[in-house]
Amino acid sequence: MTLLSFGLRAADDDREKATVDTSYIDMRTGPGRAYPIFHVVERDEIIELIKRRTDWIKVQTKRGKTGWAHVSHMGDTVGFDGKQLAFKQANEEDYLARRWEIGFNGGDFAGANALGATLGYRFTQNFTAEVKLSQATGQFSDSKMAGLALMHQPFPNWRVSPFFLLGSGVIDTSPDTTLVQTEDRTDTALIVGAGAYVYLSRRFVMRLEYNNYLALTSRDDNEEVNEWKMGFNVFF
Repeated sequence: MTLLSFGLRAADDDREKATVDTSYIDMRTGPGRAYPIFHVVERDEIIELIKRRTDWIKVQTKRGKTGWAHVSHMGDTVGFDGKQLAFKQANEEDYLARRWEIGFNGGDFAGANALGATLGYRFTQNFTAEVKLSQATGQFSDSKMAGLALMHQPFPNWRVSPFFLLGSGVIDTSPDTTLVQTEDRTDTALIVGAGAYVYLSRRFVMRLEYNNYLALTSRDDNEEVNEWKMGFNVFF
């Protein structure tokens, strides 16, 4: 069995070719089951494999018809060497090898409801640089946070992969002036956190996270703020 994983070919002569070895293969107008079937490739017909998009293969028939077939149907084809073709399935390892990730999350910031977003760049298998943005709305004040952090994943290939992060940022606090007579303030903060990625499917993971912010205030005492949140990240 031949195992294939390929991208767009530079020239037509370099494309993989295969022969249909089953009753027929459906061709759709686009890479998804929502696209209609417009052509059926019959047994013993030769097709060219142009490119792959997730679990869909763009193919072209000998008569020039071009469409998309599901990767599972490619097991019903054989190469010119007479061996059955098989295709590498997109899996967790493939997607975690991608460099960029973006995530959205929600949770609790010192008793206030918080929403946030992250943008990360994985520059090694274990280390990711990350930009963190979030906003919390509480009963007595609202807060906005922005920070940079370095994340370490000791076991990036685990389905449930723990991580640890260290960073710094700023916290902008705006008290509710109708309840508390204090001025707005902006404090520098140190960030220490831990959590875990939980691989779901394709390029998506669930992210659970705890952060401790040490706000370096201009007053005598610094403040510690705890944050708990959960969200979803996508790799690209």
